[in-house]
Amino acid sequence: MSRYFLYGTRFSEFEQMMMLVPNFTQRKRGLIVMENFKAESSQSNATYKRLLKNNFANFRHRYLNKRLQKLIQSFDGEWFLNATHKQRFMTICKPYTSKKACAIIYLLSADENLWNCASSHIHSSEINLTDILLRGISTDGYALYQTARTIATGKEHIHINEIADEQLIGNFAFRAIIHSILIARNGNHLIMRNESDF
Repeated sequence: MSRYFLYGTRFSEFEQMMMLVPNFTQRKRGLIVMENFKAESSQSNATYKRLLKNNFANFRHRYLNKRLQKLIQSFDGEWFLNATHKQRFMTICKPYTSKKACAIIYLLSADENLWNCASSHIHSSEINLTDILLRGISTDGYALYQTARTIATGKEHIHINEIADEQLIGNFAFRAIIHSILIARNGNHLIMRNESDF
């Protein structure tokens, strides 16, 4: 039996926080995007399912795994959320752009309102996330922005519990977050491939 009474509910994180020692930083619970992992030698031959398994095997979270299974079942070979997302991304991200920058651009270009706030802060040499004013963006847009900050700084700005919660983050944003993590770890060659590679 778990020592947590509210495990699996939306209040589980609060209960866990209340049981922590004051001023003690919790470890290995956040979204660690850039951790070391073993990449396959022939990543171009990897299936989408294997790619997700290799990159998210360390996250032992029941609800996250459920959402990942749904994502695998609905994957049709298209990495972009829609044609507008692809067009926004392709105008800024070039093949020589770093993995981190591509992942951040992928996230910022996924949501139209977030893109309107962020596009003027994306330059060829840097992406200035701190100057973006987040007026009028949705919860999903905010989750995308916090994931972009996590990728940029390496510090936890979004939790696995939040990403796994279907009530909090919609399927559109969840797909963008997962794909951006794959880009941050593996590079933008993943999304430049043909659908037939999967």
